[in-house]
Amino acid sequence: MDTSLILIIVLTFAFAATRLEVMLLGDKTSLLASLEYLLIGILVGPLVLGVLGPERITSLEPLLAVVTGFVGFLVGLSLSVSELRDRPPGTFRFALSTGLVTSLLVGGAAFALFATGTLGRLGGSTETLLMASATLGLGAIITSGAAIDAAVTQSRARGPVSDALPHAARMVRVVAIIGFGLALASYRGRAADDSVDALVWDGIAIFGGVLLGVIFHVFVGNERDRGKLFVATIGVVALGSGIAEALQFSPLFINLVAGAVIANISKARPDLMAADERLRRPVIVVLLLLAGATWKPIAGPLWVVPIGFVVLRVVALRIGARAGVGLVPSIDDHTPRLGNALLSQGAIVAAVAINYHQVVGPSPLADTVLTTLLLSAVVNELWAAPALKRVLLDAGESGRRPIVRSPVRPARSDGHGHHDDHGHHDDHDAPSSSADEGAPA
Repeated sequence: MDTSLILIIVLTFAFAATRLEVMLLGDKTSLLASLEYLLIGILVGPLVLGVLGPERITSLEPLLAVVTGFVGFLVGLSLSVSELRDRPPGTFRFALSTGLVTSLLVGGAAFALFATGTLGRLGGSTETLLMASATLGLGAIITSGAAIDAAVTQSRARGPVSDALPHAARMVRVVAIIGFGLALASYRGRAADDSVDALVWDGIAIFGGVLLGVIFHVFVGNERDRGKLFVATIGVVALGSGIAEALQFSPLFINLVAGAVIANISKARPDLMAADERLRRPVIVVLLLLAGATWKPIAGPLWVVPIGFVVLRVVALRIGARAGVGLVPSIDDHTPRLGNALLSQGAIVAAVAINYHQVVGPSPLADTVLTTLLLSAVVNELWAAPALKRVLLDAGESGRRPIVRSPVRPARSDGHGHHDDHGHHDDHDAPSSSADEGAPA
């Protein structure tokens, strides 16, 4: 089958599937409640049906770069400085502290395991092992803010933990993407030319993102037409992803920087976010499909890594959250198992995994990292929501937000025999963003 035809089929499936989700589930859809798309990707991949074989996956790499770039762009658009100032005091320090401790524990353990040769010769230099370990460490701290929003809403929770955690999750997610992007730029830069300092390559990656954001603002200005903004977004993301692919940088990172620049210099940001919302779900579906098709089984002894990662991440998040909770004045230092509130990972961890695998290339080590992060995303969705609700219950915040019902009004006829009925709604106004990667609602 022709690659172009396969591309059309994949995109058509993504839009049709998301449309069906909206019809059946409404606003209860979420971006990694759709883990079935990973399984569909495996089904159509080389392991089963072979529709998306290795050669075709390679030919679709530009699409994959644009998809991960779009995810990064949406995350960047949420980074408006004026809105970030409204977060609870100490939230950023909590996120940074928790992320740093967790990533060092997980990444350090991974490097120790890889470097000792316990799992055999995985191939690669010390820099290659460091890059793999950094990817696992930073992947471990990616947390879904939308999952926390959903649990807070369902638990009708109100209090300092409920207020701070969604912001902290989004901050630590940004820290992970930035750390991964800079690490990958340094790694690829040094691999290309050992005479150039790694910081220079980091600077090139950052400058590329900033330049894209400025170019977008210059050409778009204060445009309000959402159709034009939508087209402009596709153009800037495609350009940024093309640059990243050519230099073997992270399109996720470069487009995040571009989105952040636009969020802070363009007055068109609200309309831009609304315009881009239509692509959010289909993009994630394509990402998960291609991630599933890219995955292949790893050797038996290597399964120690993904299984150990899942367990160690739980422990590391608890330690990290315990170390950082004292930085948020409003949260009780003795809140039990606070790290359990950060288990859900969302689709961005899949973007990091596939981005790493795409740049580094297939190898036992790269396949192990991909397997580890994808398995972690799947497994954590099984217990993240109950664990999060338990944290809110132990913090004494569940059920504190009352259900507010609208006043009962007489039904109004619209002149065609139809009536306007007023139901009830929850007064929770959870912080959200079109960039959020989601979790089961």
